Amino acid sequence: MSSIEEVPLQPGQSHTLVIEKFAQGGAAFATLQGMPVFIVGGIPGQKVSIVITKKHEKYLEAKVEKVILRSKDEIQAKCPHFGTCGGCVWQNLAYNKQIQYKEDIVRETLTHLTPVDESVRKTLAGRVLKIIPSPQVFNYRNKLELTFGFSTMRHEDRPPRTPGGKPQRIYFDENPTIGFHQAGEWATVLPIGECHLYDERLPALLADVRRFMEVNKLTVYNPKTHRGMLRNLVLRRGIHTEEQMICFIVQARKKELEPLFQKFMGFGGRPGLKSLLVVEHFGLNDKPEEPKIHTLVGEPFITERLFDLSFQISPFSFFQTNTLAAEKLYSAIAAAADLGSRDTVLDCYCGMGTIGQYLARFCEKVVGIEAHPSAVDDALRSAGRNRIANISFYKGKAEQVLHQQLKAGGKYKFNCIVVDPPRVGLHPKALEAVITHRAEKVVYVSCNVATFARDLGEFLKNGYELRTVQPVDMFPHTAHIELVALLQRK
Repeated sequence: MSSIEEVPLQPGQSHTLVIEKFAQGGAAFATLQGMPVFIVGGIPGQKVSIVITKKHEKYLEAKVEKVILRSKDEIQAKCPHFGTCGGCVWQNLAYNKQIQYKEDIVRETLTHLTPVDESVRKTLAGRVLKIIPSPQVFNYRNKLELTFGFSTMRHEDRPPRTPGGKPQRIYFDENPTIGFHQAGEWATVLPIGECHLYDERLPALLADVRRFMEVNKLTVYNPKTHRGMLRNLVLRRGIHTEEQMICFIVQARKKELEPLFQKFMGFGGRPGLKSLLVVEHFGLNDKPEEPKIHTLVGEPFITERLFDLSFQISPFSFFQTNTLAAEKLYSAIAAAADLGSRDTVLDCYCGMGTIGQYLARFCEKVVGIEAHPSAVDDALRSAGRNRIANISFYKGKAEQVLHQQLKAGGKYKFNCIVVDPPRVGLHPKALEAVITHRAEKVVYVSCNVATFARDLGEFLKNGYELRTVQPVDMFPHTAHIELVALLQRK
């Protein structure tokens, strides 16, 4: 037995190992003294020095200290911010290998995490189809959110003002910038000059934004003190229409902003700009719940197309981030649903109704459910603009609407139910209600393979069988995986 095997594994220890594969969620995976290790950083085939960060009963967590030997699949990352930004975790891995690993993750997750008998679990991997790659590998994002902040956050603790009082912590607003929050560093911002996932014109815009900050001496929001004006910059573009939006989110009232509006107008002459906005936001969250939008140039929205459908997209609209891959995704949904002209479809967690509006051409009726009021408003407007008469929407949480207005045996008999829940998966009551409807087909669209596997177990125990799982790569260079699963009632 070697000396390293004789030492009990503990946090803080360094070890050398070879990364074997990726695990669900995108962490690298290896084994150490027979124990699974989930590693932040690194790609399969690399020989690395790791440090253990956490020890659990059945597995370890670790991070890469140093790459000792490169993987044969490793390439030079395109972006200078790779490794520090955290937005792209696989940019140093050849794209054909990225999608291969994503496909493998889907198979392994279904095999290991679906809560059904082992004999059934063994059959699930065979239902996974070849992954559909993204049509664009770079510059595919139609939305980018950047944060105004400080690259460092210095503070001093000062004595209390009164005897027995609490010490005062004073924060200093130094090194204002614009960029991204790094993982686990919400108080500071990593300055960036470019992002290869967004529009190629981004570097020029960011240079202008930095000059704008310096020339106008505008304060930057400090999340510790909640003081400062500039908070976020939201950029959106139409891949098909080439329309662009620039939206500044600020902590300031209209009367404070009016003298500055002319200075913000300096961004108004950019080619393709359809919408220049300033949004008031005084809440503690990054996204305003009730935004007050001031339109300085153009309209408070841009227009984008999916297939032959047109959608107006405001700064906070729910819209797929990768337009061209979204068309691949929706085609996969339609293929799985295989609708007939007399079918009635339920579109659960429908957002602004993009999936339902696309499916409406193939069936008699589509009924959507969405909890966010602004998304339902967007859905109604776009359905009218696209002249889709056979679609309607219910506003409310899926679990509530399905147990009240759209109960099984009620107004509609659904032949097909499409669900596209958030990462946490279906609410237990929504899952129960969907099963109760006993639709012939359920098309489950998921952005989290683990929660899909959990929900899949309930469908399999309640009269459904898994026919196909179609992975779609919506986010190249990240670990995110989208899938479309067809569940058929036996």
